[in-house]
Amino acid sequence: MQSEEQRSIRRLEELEYQSRSFRSYTFSDFLTPMEASLACETADSRSLRLWGGYESAERVVARFGNAGELGYEEEFPIRILRIAPGNEKFAEELGHRDYLGSLISLGIERSVLGDILVDGKTAYVFVLDRMAEFVKDALVKVRHTRVSAEEVETLPDSAGPTLERRELVVSSPRLDGVISKLYGFSRSEAKAVFAKQEVFRNGRLCMNASAALEEGDLVSVRHHGRFIFRGGLRQTKKGKERVAVEVYT
Repeated sequence: MQSEEQRSIRRLEELEYQSRSFRSYTFSDFLTPMEASLACETADSRSLRLWGGYESAERVVARFGNAGELGYEEEFPIRILRIAPGNEKFAEELGHRDYLGSLISLGIERSVLGDILVDGKTAYVFVLDRMAEFVKDALVKVRHTRVSAEEVETLPDSAGPTLERRELVVSSPRLDGVISKLYGFSRSEAKAVFAKQEVFRNGRLCMNASAALEEGDLVSVRHHGRFIFRGGLRQTKKGKERVAVEVYT
């Protein structure tokens, strides 16, 4: 029996094969960070592009094929839906889980949904083309709040992820040391996230806990968050290093 990882690799290989055989673009559904990492490891980098609808998206679609070989360009089949309350004054304070739960309750799979960005009492959800009209028609309530969904062309600046700068004191800019300090992990907890394959560096699965971070590295730790490593600042009197990170909030 194939593992989930093997099934993911198989699906990606089939899409790449179809693109080459029929000389056309092929697209995956939205991929998890793990699946996106597998795509980077197994696919021909010349034919693969990942995009989630905006820069630094966590869930992305894989596109196989390139304009140089195919002679034309094709956009990703992603739409942006704005979910807004009918009466903002009486609307609840809703979070990511509320919107996701209501969308999943419509009977659709998680793989057709990309990131969900909450902006005050409004949310923006990235969906595949084939599901956009259904969501617009079917989504009428999130928890107890009546809502409507409409398509928008662009994501407003206010809805994009925000970054909070933090400074940490660590023994060295090792990956395990930085995430332990940032998320308050014990040594055993830090080992566990690597063992469970929950750490991604620049979109790739990272199993090397002792890897030295470089300025600009984007690190994602499943169930905990994401941050950009901004490098070392100075050495402390005790010989440790003060480093800066920007955390997605």
